[in-house]
Order: sequence, then structure tokens, then C-alpha cells
Amino acid sequence: MSEVDILNITESDLYPTERFGPKLVGTMLYKLGETSAFKTAYITTNERLIMNADMNGELYTRVFSYQDIEEATFEKDGVIITFKNGMKIPMVEIIDGNTEAFLEFVKERL
Repeated sequence: MSEVDILNITESDLYPTERFGPKLVGTMLYKLGETSAFKTAYITTNERLIMNADMNGELYTRVFSYQDIEEATFEKDGVIITFKNGMKIPMVEIIDGNTEAFLEFVKERL
């Protein structure tokens, strides 16, 4: 199975008023069948948070408005995005990106 390019977002994919912010690449913990850990990128812009995950060789993209996010925190060994609907998505084993800059950027938009 080939690896999915989870950082496949370019300037041409953004809205005209949109600019990239910090990104994180790590392992998202989410139970899907027998698998519960997926290589994932959180890509921020000034308007939204884009989540790209390699889910068993398939690219899964989800886009979140900052209005839907309750908080973004660092706990134990990873970042947790908590949504207003109660869903929490943790990312651990962060291999790329500045966690502090990412959290500050997201919190400024909540």
C-alpha cells in the first residue's frame, strides 16, 4: 500500500482571502475498524482548520470552521482538538510542525 500525501494542499486550493498558518503532522488517534492510529496533518489557515489523514491508504479530508472548535490544548504527549459537539481528536507522536505556534494560532481564532 502506497503512502498518501497528507500535505497535498497548495495555495491554489485556498480561498482568495485565505493564507496558510502553522501545520502539524503526527498520529491521530481515532478508532476505525481494527485500526486506531492514522498519520495525519492538521493544516491551519486564517479561515479554517484542514485535517488530512491517511486512513488505510485512502486520503480522508475534513474541514473545520474555527467556530466549531471549543478548544485546542496540549495534554500529556499530544495536541487535543475539542469540538463544541463534544468530539475530541487527539494527535500524538508529532513529527513535523511547532506545537506551540499551532496552538497559539488556533486559539487566536476561537
